Amino acid sequence: MKSYDDALNTVLQHIGPMDSEEKPLLECAGQVTSEDIRAEIDLPSSDIAGPDGYALRSADLKGADKDTPATLRIIGTARAGCVSRAVVRPGCAIRIMTGSVIPKGADCVVRFEDTDEPKDKNGPNRANPKEVRVYVAAAPGANIRPIGSTVRKGALVVPKDTVIGPVQISALASIGKTRIKVIRRPIVAVITTGDELVNPGRPLPPGKVYNCNSAAISALVAHYGGIPVVLGVARDKEAALMAKIRKGLNADVIITSGGVSKGDYDLVRLVLEKIGHVIFSRIKMGPGAAAAFALVGKPSENGGNLSVPVFALSGPPTGCLVNLETLVRPALLKMTGVVSIDHPAIEAIAINEIPRKMAMSFARWTHVTQVEGEYRVELNRSDKDGMLASMATANSLTIIPEGTSVKVGDRVRVLPLDWRGDQSLS
Repeated sequence: MKSYDDALNTVLQHIGPMDSEEKPLLECAGQVTSEDIRAEIDLPSSDIAGPDGYALRSADLKGADKDTPATLRIIGTARAGCVSRAVVRPGCAIRIMTGSVIPKGADCVVRFEDTDEPKDKNGPNRANPKEVRVYVAAAPGANIRPIGSTVRKGALVVPKDTVIGPVQISALASIGKTRIKVIRRPIVAVITTGDELVNPGRPLPPGKVYNCNSAAISALVAHYGGIPVVLGVARDKEAALMAKIRKGLNADVIITSGGVSKGDYDLVRLVLEKIGHVIFSRIKMGPGAAAAFALVGKPSENGGNLSVPVFALSGPPTGCLVNLETLVRPALLKMTGVVSIDHPAIEAIAINEIPRKMAMSFARWTHVTQVEGEYRVELNRSDKDGMLASMATANSLTIIPEGTSVKVGDRVRVLPLDWRGDQSLS
């Protein structure tokens, strides 16, 4: 029986990132870059206007203020996406919109707000003015975004090992990228075991239970960046289980649930020992102490051998989910190329107690709230709501260390869960 920390370290020693793939930018959200991505252009590619206003010569505005405005002749309009052919000469100005290329002859921009432009106008100036009065002086370069001020050609925009999100997609699209190289998502074969399992949606005969683990495993795999492939239920027969696992070898990793304890019909470890190498078969943390990790070999395309990691998780849903969050989550993150895989943790004040010292580390589904700037954690919600409801409403997991009791007011380490967007700590 391995401690949880030893078990996790062992798993991570046998797990590595997936290989790289190139794919369309919009399909890369949530994936990790496998190379540095640099700009191949200057952005902006020309000097452009910052605010809406007038492009003109700063020399024409010397001494301009509210009492003695500078009056200039309007000779045209510049808009974003169209380069004006007009040249700004002494005493002239061009109406210019945000993002427009600065016309020749102009060396600054003044805002509409600093002119006699109507303050309440919305859209074009229907008066079609021929002159503009400017109430401020301006230095050369004022309100102009120079070429390359957003990014210079050759500059690093998104480094290797960056998780792609909306900000990164925006930055990469801005420099014209349509395809990038990322660490590919691992394909995860999902197998549930047990003659007692019935798929949801069907009548539930006596002695049977609904197969909830298949959905839970698939959801968590997808949430943490993998691609789940559900292979269905393996009945409690060695041949049936062997066939499912061999089929799963087409994936990058296999996750099974159930059949890994010590009962007469718990056959997962037996099968894994026959076709692979079981590295550990029990962890010193509950629920979910009956969990195993194995490697099963398969031929590779280049003629060598590959080892497919197999997570054999606990059958009861609460133990299966604890195994998923504590063992499978960090492994999936490492496989997807995420550099920081440590679970976020906070310190919270216990609002109820666990008086009995546990014989092994024990994970509890807990609920954290923030009161007057401090986190408070409810440890015993299952006592009043039942295990299923406490799991469904949990927003955190709290691991009580071996030999530890908790009193009201004690500070404990809590792992926030990000499984659902509406479960944020509050």
